[in-house]
Amino acid sequence: MTDPSEAARMEAVGRVLIVDDMEVNRDLLARHVRREGYEVSMAADGAEGLAMLRAEPFDVVFLDVMMPGMSGDAVLEEIKGDDAIRHIPVIMVSAAGEQEIVVKCLELGAEDYLPKPFNPTILRARARAALDRKRLHDQRQMQTDSLARELEIGRRIQQHFLPAEIPTVSGLEIVAHLASAKQVSGDFYDAFAMGDDGRLMLVVGDVCDKGVGAALFMALFRSLIRATGDPLTGGAERIVGGRRSLVQAAMRTASGGGLLTRVAGFTNDYIARVHGSANMFATAFLAVVDPRDGTVDYVNAGHEPPLVVSSDGRVHELAGTGPALGLLPDLEFHSGTIVMSPGDTVVVYSDGIVDAQNSVGGVFGSARLVQALEARLPSAAEVQARVLSELAAFTAGTDPVDDVTLLVVRRPA
Repeated sequence: MTDPSEAARMEAVGRVLIVDDMEVNRDLLARHVRREGYEVSMAADGAEGLAMLRAEPFDVVFLDVMMPGMSGDAVLEEIKGDDAIRHIPVIMVSAAGEQEIVVKCLELGAEDYLPKPFNPTILRARARAALDRKRLHDQRQMQTDSLARELEIGRRIQQHFLPAEIPTVSGLEIVAHLASAKQVSGDFYDAFAMGDDGRLMLVVGDVCDKGVGAALFMALFRSLIRATGDPLTGGAERIVGGRRSLVQAAMRTASGGGLLTRVAGFTNDYIARVHGSANMFATAFLAVVDPRDGTVDYVNAGHEPPLVVSSDGRVHELAGTGPALGLLPDLEFHSGTIVMSPGDTVVVYSDGIVDAQNSVGGVFGSARLVQALEARLPSAAEVQARVLSELAAFTAGTDPVDDVTLLVVRRPA
């Protein structure tokens, strides 16, 4: 094992690997390189050099162009084709008459070349330039790795803003899926009980933009909605003189539509007034579902229109009832109501589904989504699986353009 102090010293001066089949050339180049203060290791052929590169850290490689067995250009191709070592600068060492091969090596990704016989001034300049490039790469990689670690922490924290599990309610099937386009998401969903009467509040939201900014506002929007809509654990609960206030009782017994418009209005006004300068908003679909009779009260705040699939396979949309949340203060929100008959399904989704693209730029679109829903599948889980399967087949080989959220609610026949 390398001593830590020794490793630090070697990092400070730079480690050089010389790959040449001629011992006299290796020794001569090594003497020049050591005079510049670098640590030097040597390999007698291309295969040995590759093995050393993959086993130990190096900052610069001096690679002879003409070698028996594995030539210098073949070694270079291996280096540049290996993600683990392709960042190491390679300086090709060439004799007179090998310029054509040198040009090929530069085209393959070699950083520079050194002609024989060695000129100490040229060697010093090219070694230093290569070492500077390697250290700049290492600094950038450290920054990238640090950012990736922070984003992973953010992703794990963000997962806690989603429900650990969907409440189980007799008379309803509910499944949810969220896939981020990046490490963190601007989409969110929530599901929680409205009390002991069996009603559930369901939420699907989509914050504008993507990445870290959207993820931060996703947490804020979700928390505001939960805090104002959950009568058990949210901000509606007040303790007055040792008793729960009438505010909580009123929210428990409030009509679903009345509650939802208040939740949407409060969330909208808070974002618009407190964070208006950020120009962030979210579309959201909020619903209170009563499993006893299938009543669904809802507010659609600028969100993609959810689809209602009747038991006979017919599909229709739920229209919007208000603007997106956070655009301006004092916006007005209305509610709507439907009744799910036995066998009906409601599908709530984010625009990451309908806007998804395939490898030639085609868009998944609402027509494909409707077609997937017309199959009259017998459970919420199967409906979800069908939609996600169709989406995966359509987008195969492409990166997602947006977060994908899908919530399916079914009233069993």
